[in-house]
Amino acid sequence: MELPQEFPFPFPAYEIQKQFMKELYNCLEGGKLGLFESPTGTGKSLSLICGALKWLVDHEKYKKQELSSVISEIDDKIKNCEKPSDDWFSVQTEQIQLNAEKQKFQAKLNAILEFESEKEKFKKIIELNKTSKTKATQKVRQQFRISQKKSTDHSKTEEVDSDVCNTEKDLILEDPLSNSESSEEEDDKEESSFKNTKIFFCSRTHSQLTQFVHELQRSPYSQDISVVPLSSRQNYCINKNVKKLKHVSLINETCLQLQRKKTTVKKEKDLKKSKTASGCPFIPGDQKLLMAEVLTNIQDIEEIVQKGQENNTCPYYGSRKSVQNGQLILVPYNSILHRNTRISLGIDLKESVLIIDEAHNLLDAIEGMYSSVITGRNLLHCYSQLSQYQKKFESLFSAKSVLFLNQLSFCLKKFLILFGATINSHPNDEVNKTIVPKLYKLEEFELLTEIDTVNIFKLLEFVKASKLVHKLQGFVEQYGNNVKIGEQKVMKSGITEFLNSIKNKDALSQEASSVADAPNNNEEPMSNPLMAILSFLESLKSSCLDGRIYVLPSATIGQGIIKFLLLNPAAHFHDIVEDARSVVLAGGTMEPMSEFIDQLFLMAGATIDRIMTFSCDHVIPKENIISNVVMRGPTGIEFEFSFHNRQDTKLLDELGRTLINLCNIVPAGVIVFFPSYKFEDTVFKHLSKSGVISKISAKKCIYREPKLASQVSVILDQYAHSIKNPQSPCNGSLLFSVVGGKLSEGLNFSDDLGRCVIVVGLPYPNIKSLELQEKMKYLNENVKPDAGSKFYENSCMKAVNQCIGRSVRHINDYSTVVLLDKRYCHKIKVLPQWIQRSVKINESFGSVISSIAKFFATKRTK
Repeated sequence: MELPQEFPFPFPAYEIQKQFMKELYNCLEGGKLGLFESPTGTGKSLSLICGALKWLVDHEKYKKQELSSVISEIDDKIKNCEKPSDDWFSVQTEQIQLNAEKQKFQAKLNAILEFESEKEKFKKIIELNKTSKTKATQKVRQQFRISQKKSTDHSKTEEVDSDVCNTEKDLILEDPLSNSESSEEEDDKEESSFKNTKIFFCSRTHSQLTQFVHELQRSPYSQDISVVPLSSRQNYCINKNVKKLKHVSLINETCLQLQRKKTTVKKEKDLKKSKTASGCPFIPGDQKLLMAEVLTNIQDIEEIVQKGQENNTCPYYGSRKSVQNGQLILVPYNSILHRNTRISLGIDLKESVLIIDEAHNLLDAIEGMYSSVITGRNLLHCYSQLSQYQKKFESLFSAKSVLFLNQLSFCLKKFLILFGATINSHPNDEVNKTIVPKLYKLEEFELLTEIDTVNIFKLLEFVKASKLVHKLQGFVEQYGNNVKIGEQKVMKSGITEFLNSIKNKDALSQEASSVADAPNNNEEPMSNPLMAILSFLESLKSSCLDGRIYVLPSATIGQGIIKFLLLNPAAHFHDIVEDARSVVLAGGTMEPMSEFIDQLFLMAGATIDRIMTFSCDHVIPKENIISNVVMRGPTGIEFEFSFHNRQDTKLLDELGRTLINLCNIVPAGVIVFFPSYKFEDTVFKHLSKSGVISKISAKKCIYREPKLASQVSVILDQYAHSIKNPQSPCNGSLLFSVVGGKLSEGLNFSDDLGRCVIVVGLPYPNIKSLELQEKMKYLNENVKPDAGSKFYENSCMKAVNQCIGRSVRHINDYSTVVLLDKRYCHKIKVLPQWIQRSVKINESFGSVISSIAKFFATKRTK
């Protein structure tokens, strides 16, 4: 296909947006792996939408025209064969071959036409539904709901005994030998003969996908493209009894369990007798109507949930079934990047396009997704629950089930030994001080713990087939008050205690003392610790080269950690690169792009000729942004906020004087980023004691980034309010934040909310960390000899670049960037291009104040 010169856009596009769309179109048409960098505020989302959808529409149109053209050529050949000829046998043979070939292409064309007609059918379904919604039908539905509620209430009071009986049956493990159903048995087995090309758009969070839906709604393609937002059951489920389960794995298991309770007409009487045997009331429901709603109108997740509630049908399965007819599929990171989730959702990337937005942290996201952590508390609780569950129902289990349950218990015992613990330990018991943190290769870990005798693959298959997670959860819910773990051992002395120990020896050996299966108040409860254990065991299936096991003991057994670290994210990106027609990674700050090329695309099996990059400048004029590297403070003290200098009181005093000077000349909002929460706390306490905070307060209202995510919106609202409604003599606000914290990514400090961004020091990760050292060693050995040191530098500068990008958000915005550390002199080339064009290295503090004062004076006169 030829590159179009014009792209539909909701308003006149900037030149860089036109260039972005052209490069994206070329990338998708050529089946490339693209890295696209477009600074926030340059309309990246709309450029992605219009560029990709223009290609999709053209591609589908071209495919149809190509098939029509081929069929037309075959028709011409058939006509030529009909001319009189002496060699009638050859002519007949050729005609048969041509007709067979034509039939093949005609079938493809008919499938395309049928696919296109489906959308019209869905529109008619909605129209018919609107006309049929009379008052009479609504009244009937209302009466039905009332009668249904009464019958449910009646069954609750009448059938308590039978419920107990049925619930206990539900707790028994399903025999994996007889269970031939897949874990996703509810999937629709019907497959269409035609598979249209789809674009899968992937972003990190639910809110980012919602924002993307709103951008789609104002795009030129809002009426032409079928958009399907996919999400987890946690977001889509409308069954209150299922949704109240907080853990996503439990919600998934319970949902599947409800569907397995569907029955035939012959068993209808049994259904009436037992409420536990009835499936989810929202499946199937009127799925066709919900699919029609999804495919004909662009809607976000909340709107689809509302439609599902109105139609009494499941939004989760409605959206999944819509994928087959969808053209643009919106998915969160996990649904695409996690292979098992991708398979369970029925997502097929073959010949489709994958666009990953906000991809600057993609490598970290994949590593985090496949890394797993278990604590000593998880191990003790899981063993306690499992052993008591097995003791209660063991006589009802098959020999194979008993074998696998014993293997699982064996693994738990062996993991506890790493902390010097046993199955009789208590989470609050102290850890042996001789045990030190250590990293193991996978084969070393399995030999050390002796779990190499267990077939982890078979064990996990058993857990999945027997529905152990769901069964154990039901057991804990029913017998929770009786599920115990061992009592903490308290050392006592004296002759009286010795005599008591002899007296009570027999009693104590028969029954463990009662400490309920509940964590301390300061620890997060885990009602089903088996989830974490299985996630860790799943990690052990990885290649030995790709991961490490990190054992980190703590003060107590319960706080000890065993962690699987994924070192090679490309191992889980290989299938995506191989299957997808094209993969596009887009973000506001994608530098250094070499990291994605070397550690992701190339290690995932891509060839260098398939990779392309595109980076565009900011739409903001050069005069609207100034950047300063500040080497010295007002009294000439050098700024070098290295880890060893952070307690230097003279340096902290100089920082205080610098902040006072900047707050005097910068209007409205100022954001200060520190390398860590600990350093931010150190600085704030020092500045409070020295009186700097009270001096700054005369000009700015001071706020601090909260550690709890729930408090972020409150602080931001207060910060914004004090800027928009300044109380004299204050002229704005100062916000103390942390690099890599809750305010450094994804938030907009546009206009007066961010007239100046100050970054104090360089946020290098802890070089003494065993995890970091192992990662650097792995990169040096498997990528390039200097890849480890580059990774260390990039980890720091990527975080800085994210902070810098918070301030300027649109073409008329203006802001200043102040980098307080002399080491930034050597980091200019790894700053964003739009910052590099205006950056200035200042030997004296006076020149910084002068340039910033002049900058804001110019803005005030305009």
